[in-house]
Amino acid sequence: MNTRLILYTIEVEYYRKEDFNMNTITIDTCLHMDRVIFIDVRSPLEYAEDTIPGAINIPVFDNDERAMLGHTYKNISKTTAKENGFDIACHKLPDMYQKIKTVSKGYSKIVIFCWRGGMRSKSIATVMSLMHLPIFQLEGGYKAYRHYVLRDFERRLDTPSPYIVLHGYTGCGKTLLLKALEKAGMPVLDLEGLAHHRGSVFGGVGLGEQPSQKAFETAIYNKNKAFGDNMVFVEAESTKIGKRTVPAYAMHHIKTGIHVMIHLDKALRIQLLIDDYMQSQGIPEANFNQIKEALSCIKSYLSNADYNKMVHDLETRNLHAFVSLLLDHYYDPMYKKWKKFYGTFDYEINSADLDTAVKNLIDIHKKESSK
Repeated sequence: MNTRLILYTIEVEYYRKEDFNMNTITIDTCLHMDRVIFIDVRSPLEYAEDTIPGAINIPVFDNDERAMLGHTYKNISKTTAKENGFDIACHKLPDMYQKIKTVSKGYSKIVIFCWRGGMRSKSIATVMSLMHLPIFQLEGGYKAYRHYVLRDFERRLDTPSPYIVLHGYTGCGKTLLLKALEKAGMPVLDLEGLAHHRGSVFGGVGLGEQPSQKAFETAIYNKNKAFGDNMVFVEAESTKIGKRTVPAYAMHHIKTGIHVMIHLDKALRIQLLIDDYMQSQGIPEANFNQIKEALSCIKSYLSNADYNKMVHDLETRNLHAFVSLLLDHYYDPMYKKWKKFYGTFDYEINSADLDTAVKNLIDIHKKESSK
């Protein structure tokens, strides 16, 4: 690739202010086209926070370079920041060209984007266009995609609820049912799975970091696209799942959907919780430390005697006794208050036999979908 040509092109674009015939495309258009590949030229940190699904990260600047240029832009000079950015980028262009050329094989259109359709994406798109690649710059960048997702959520607020909502005491197997339903080919929106959190004070045990709020919402949007007009199974949630906020439209549909109460005997609930949070073969040390920390967070909701007994049972690995106390003195009383909010339920099933419960839920789906 001719580096002199690259340098000349960028000089023309940004310093002489002459126009270059660059193809641009809107997010509304490119999301409905086939054989399109998205190239995210933002820094790895920006890409990790959220991106357009399927986008490949080929950054103009790495994280340190972006931070340095941002500092220069704000504290020294906009012109100096642009000149420094130009100097950094020009040396990377041949490698970026080869990468974009390689990953775009088999695609008819390449859509380049940065944060808001600014210098990063425009300079790269300009150069790649000169190299005869089928390049488009995304108008408005990632920010346009973000607005597209939020507009979709706003639109869904005004539609009838498509949700079949699973309720039940902690440990009754709601997540297992959702996974089994999804495996059976049913439409399932597993909000806790997308948030990497089980939705309670102990919900993050063993699950690692949660995605960013933007990435969480993007994952929800992507699921919505696949559902079409079908009724969807979802678990009843509060507005927060760990540190992530459930979109307002989803909370609205959870409240106004078809409500199914899931029943399971306490002994089976205890075993399910041990299997999920602690593992029957022995609680991992990392999980143990997280559980102890979470337990301290709910100390004010417990009597001193109950709290001390729970700590003792946990430290001696008397897990059945620990979970039983936790259900009796924390989770079940809280859920009884939550249950009153919904009053009666449209359906009730027992999850002791998972296959039977799944069949019953599929029957409910058929019945409600036919109305």
